[in-house]
Amino acid sequence: RISQSVPNWRTTKLRYELERAFHHEKMKASSASILQLHFVGERPAVVSALKFVAKTFGELQQNRHKADYDNAKFWMKTEALELVRSAERAFGEWRSIRDEQIAQHYLISLLVKRRN
Repeated sequence: RISQSVPNWRTTKLRYELERAFHHEKMKASSASILQLHFVGERPAVVSALKFVAKTFGELQQNRHKADYDNAKFWMKTEALELVRSAERAFGEWRSIRDEQIAQHYLISLLVKRRN
């Protein structure tokens, strides 16, 4: 998703610095909040795809953290392949909705704190 956000930034020379501004905790929190929202007036297929992307992001991040730091966890090949398939599906869903307004708002929420 960072790779989808950064090209929207016009100043090419600053894109790397923009990439570095994303923090996984903020991204995880934003993704979790998407799952709680009710999108009135949006196409159900778009909402479903966005929620799948957000849910998958959180799950993959949690599993990556477990893989990096939980030495007691033994990963079965089938578990790893299931996570890869889930990531592939999330990228496919993202490609289908990335130009939708709610998807663009999601990208912004990954970086910027929402003000009420």
